[in-house]
Amino acid sequence: MQKENTITEIIQALLDSEKAFPISLLYAFSNLEPRECAQLHEIWEQIPLQRRRALLEDLSEMAERDNLMLFEEVGRIALDDSDPQVNISAIDLLFQAEDTRLLPKFLSLLTENKNDDVRAAAANVLGPYVALGEFDRIHTSLHQRVENALMKAHREDPSELVRRRALESLGYSSHEEVPELVRKAYASQETGWLESALFAMGKSADERWKDQVLAHLKDDKLPVRLQAVHAAGELALAEARAFLLRVLEREFGIAELRREAVWALSQIGGEGVELALERLLERLDDEDDIELVEEALDQLSFTDDKELFNLMELSLEEETDAQGAFSLLDEEDGEDGWEGRGYDPQEWNAYTSDDDSGLDLEDEDDLDDDVFDDDDLF
Repeated sequence: MQKENTITEIIQALLDSEKAFPISLLYAFSNLEPRECAQLHEIWEQIPLQRRRALLEDLSEMAERDNLMLFEEVGRIALDDSDPQVNISAIDLLFQAEDTRLLPKFLSLLTENKNDDVRAAAANVLGPYVALGEFDRIHTSLHQRVENALMKAHREDPSELVRRRALESLGYSSHEEVPELVRKAYASQETGWLESALFAMGKSADERWKDQVLAHLKDDKLPVRLQAVHAAGELALAEARAFLLRVLEREFGIAELRREAVWALSQIGGEGVELALERLLERLDDEDDIELVEEALDQLSFTDDKELFNLMELSLEEETDAQGAFSLLDEEDGEDGWEGRGYDPQEWNAYTSDDDSGLDLEDEDDLDDDVFDDDDLF
């Protein structure tokens, strides 16, 4: 099929409500040319609503499966759609765009749209722009405008979901008011706000939240546990490693938790993680799960290389210190090997040996509850 004929065929198929839209044509929406975008924009509102909704959902799923599929041009057109569901799908397609030309529209959706879910999606998509501002990758005035809009939404929006999403996006921010907002959400102990607080803690890249994150790795509420595990990965908390390794073994059947633990361990790294992930591969039969673990193993190589480089750099600095060199693992201080780092040697051997991976560790508890007494956190 010639490229110049594709857009005509797409438009004809979109407008023909008597026939199902051909799946093969979905790929043609990737990287549309300006002329094609103009033609699609011209007839967009003529497309039946259900077909517009289905199209955006299909494109979102394709983009999630294959990051080479870029449907941002369709997303830009759909942002102006009159239907909230289409708006939300459009925002999803544009989540990774990092295009400051989109900011006026996102901010307008956050402050002016009447639909709670659309405003929540707009608050969510602004998070990456806060992160860009923290690294001076967008103009300071734009960064401040985004932060101010999120602060206002968090304080004043009538929808709790919007206020929560605004807080989550503010998690990227170094603004002096944000830590107190996160603490307040955390202290409420209401499930939704606790999830949002943990999300924001993970995005903060600030280890001040270590104790709060670790305290909820075993929370009774699964959504809260999932956020805590993800935050532990975001913050690369080595203290969570042994617990997450046991999650892979003991709670294999909880798919969501297992997947979050796999991702978090790929960010944390360290001895035993690669072996645990390789053993996990042998137990999986779902293709998506297998792909997730393989990606985690690839990430782990980068994570461990980075950790090794940091240790080498630190060691070199210590050796050249004017006050004298000292070992990273001083045997006199009892900090050599895994025992000195807080690991039980017998348990660690169980993870790293070549014996069967089945472990009976029900009587062991790697997280000292006294350490994470909520009364001590504030």
